[in-house]
Amino acid sequence: MHLPPICPRALSEPLSFALLQWPALVALLSLDAPGPWWQALRILLGLWLAAMLVASYAGGRGAGFGNAMLLQCGLVAAAWWMHPSAWAFAWLAAIPLLMLVAQRLRLQRMEMAA
Repeated sequence: MHLPPICPRALSEPLSFALLQWPALVALLSLDAPGPWWQALRILLGLWLAAMLVASYAGGRGAGFGNAMLLQCGLVAAAWWMHPSAWAFAWLAAIPLLMLVAQRLRLQRMEMAA
């Protein structure tokens, strides 16, 4: 199988989106302090997360890639919610599979464009 020359970009995009989305998501879920500064920070984190999720659908990535990134955020949120129990690992186990799916969808989209 011959890979296009911009293959590393397609392979790294799911990881890049994860590094940009998941810390904001966990911070948004865990911040619960009163005060206007904390509320402003929560609003900024929510806007950042929304912008990253919209960006995962845009830029020629397709709906499949965006859905995979959205589902990964949902799995991270579910794992954070179930954190003290061992069931949190069940949610986290599906994330590498979704990373692979997102990479394959991105490569397929790039091959169709070439």
